[in-house]
Formats: sequence, structure tokens, C-alpha cells
Amino acid sequence: MSEPVFVVGHGAITCLGLDMDATWRGLVEGRSGIRRHAALDRAEYLQDVAGLVEGLEISRSEDREFARLSAKFLGLGMAAARAAWKDAGLDKIDDRIDRDRAAVAVGSAFGGVDFLEAQQARMRKRADLSVSPFLVPGLLINQAGGQISQALKLYGPGVAPANACASGGHAIILGAMMIKAGDADLALCGATEAAFTPAIVNGFSTMKALFGGKPGDRAEEDPSQASRPFSRDRAGFVMSEGAGMLVLASKRAVDRLGLTPQAELAGYALNSDGHHMSTPSPDRIRRCVSLAMEKAGIGAGDVDYYNAHGTSTTINDRVETSVLKDVLGDRARSVPVSSIKGAIGHTLGAASAIEAAACLRALRDQLIPPTVNYLADPELDLDYVPGEARSAALGTVMSASFGFGGTNNVLIFRRPRG
Repeated sequence: MSEPVFVVGHGAITCLGLDMDATWRGLVEGRSGIRRHAALDRAEYLQDVAGLVEGLEISRSEDREFARLSAKFLGLGMAAARAAWKDAGLDKIDDRIDRDRAAVAVGSAFGGVDFLEAQQARMRKRADLSVSPFLVPGLLINQAGGQISQALKLYGPGVAPANACASGGHAIILGAMMIKAGDADLALCGATEAAFTPAIVNGFSTMKALFGGKPGDRAEEDPSQASRPFSRDRAGFVMSEGAGMLVLASKRAVDRLGLTPQAELAGYALNSDGHHMSTPSPDRIRRCVSLAMEKAGIGAGDVDYYNAHGTSTTINDRVETSVLKDVLGDRARSVPVSSIKGAIGHTLGAASAIEAAACLRALRDQLIPPTVNYLADPELDLDYVPGEARSAALGTVMSASFGFGGTNNVLIFRRPRG
């Protein structure tokens, strides 16, 4: 990976906070944003424990047409994108940006399904077949990137990966690819998700992927303990919503615009399982991790922290642990591994983008966020950084994501050199 790609800005919104500062603060303090929500009426939803983003307001005076699109994933994505753009300092040098060479790669797993659900409910209630003229645009996954391009005046290549729970990582990789191919100097990349409808929640529940604690489960009294990656009593993932965005830049753009690199995207890989609709393939994930390390030019001894997909499902956490042992060998037991999904739940398509942002904060602060709610499982014997954040000398960090349909990605970040 000879042509360097740098991260120059990032932003995120989660159930822990409406910006990355609040989210990171909650993560390192070992707090959880998961709780029961009255909005998830148990007459309609099989699970009311979730990580909802509350308090986000779309200013109708700022953009009335955008507000009419109504789908929450658009509002989350726009807020995170604006935050990442500002974090990079690009809002202050508008006149110096070549907007035809600024790419946008923003994905989602489900898009505007909440808007669809609301309109279908309206049709049923009124016995009226008409729907909002904004429904179809608001449903489209690529509308997130389209609205961001429109708001920030970015006219370069635009793509919208829909790769299930790997969508955000795929978007970041696609942005890096466009920069390396010479098609862009800047790339605003990430993903956004807000898919709380009865059909989606109940679908995950009936396929036994969603948290479904049995009577006496510790989450009955304390719902914040429902998501517990790598724990012996893990019982499925907790669905949540959010958005994460990164701004990538070429070395040329960094130098010309005077940007400050926050990290180098040292390596990446993506591949397909060709195996099963929902069950991960250890062999193909192993290959993906190995390929990313090969592209980054690193060995097992160079990995200082691994940010896990860590969904809190029985099979994922077992497979991921096994893969790390195979790829890292004897080094595996000394590499800190943590999953922030214990604190923020599973944001589906947005997960890997939010986790990438957490990796940037880990490099900046030399601090590893913990895996909360962890109870040791004798079958899973790596260092999962239980309970409390940990100071560490971090030079290179790795993050991985795996999605339904057998789609995988791995990102490797390192501190900027010089």
C-alpha cells in the first residue's frame, strides 16, 4: 500500500452521546447507553431493550426539504458527516477544496425503513393509499451520501455500500481505494443506521440473533447489562442506532491544504465468505485479517490493539477468538481485544464506522476502551480488557467487521509517522 491514505477527521453519534466526544467519554468510563424504551411497545416489538439515539433534532429552518425526508438514518448521517468535516478543519478552507475531487462513500444496511413503516401505518389508519411524495427518496440508502454531498457541496464520486453490518468499513475502504486510484483527493466515508421497526426487530429476534435473556437474566433488573461480548452468558446482540464518519485524504491533499493527519489507514482488506446467509466462515475471516496485515506490512508482533466485531452472540465471539489465535499465534494472548458493542449495542451498518472512530480516539489518547459487562468464559481465553479502560502504548490498531451474507472487512490504523 505505497500511496498513503490519512484520516484527517472523524465524527460519530451513538446512544452514549450526540457527538464523538460524548461517545468516547462514555466508552472510557465504562458506561452503557442501552436501556428499556417505552417507544418500543411490547405489543408490537419482541424486544424493548435497545440503544436508541435520543435528542437529535433536524432543523427545519436550515433545510425544510431534508427534514421532509423524515428517515432518521439521514439525520444521524448528516450530523456525523458535518462533525467529521469540521473535525478535519475543512469547513474553514471551503475556497481551497477541489470539490470535483471530494468523494462521498456512505452506506447503511437498511436505509429509511422507519419512514416506510410510518407511511404504511398512516395508510392503514386512514384507509388511504396515498403516501408522502418524499417516501421513495427517503428510503434509498444512497440518499444519505446524496444529502451529504448536497449540503457540503462535494461533487466527486459517490457510492453507497449496503453490506449489512460491514457497511461502514466497506465505505471507508472504498474511499481509500478512490484516493489510491487517483479519482479523489478527499473522501468522506462511513455509515448510518436507524432501523427500529417491528418487522426488523422481530425478524432479528425470531432468528435468535437478538438478545433474548431467559428468566433470571442479569439484564432483567439492569438492561444496560444485556450486551456482553465474549462473556460466558452472552445471549445475542442488542440492536441500536447511530452513525460514524471519517474524512480520508491523500498525502497531496494533506500537504496542499495544511491538514493534520490523525492516523494513517495503513492496511485494509475485504472479502466474501461464499458460505452461508448469516453464519460466518472462520476460514474466510482468517484470510481477510491476514490479507489486511499483509497489505499493511505488519506481523503479529506489530498489533497493539484489536477492536473486535464482538457482537455478543455465541457463534461470532467464538469464531472471532479462534481466528485471532490462528492469525496471531502465540502473540494472540498478549494483544488487548475489546468490543465497544457492550456499551453501545450493535448499530448494524454503522457499527464498523463508529468502531473505526473509536480506534482513532484510542490512538490519540493511548487508551483502550473496555469490554463492559464481561464475565470470563473458559472457552474464550484472550485479553478482552474487561470493565475498565486501559492505558497502553498504541502504534497500530486493527478493527474487523463481518456481515450477514458473508461480507467481511478489516481496517488497520497506525499513528502518523513524523
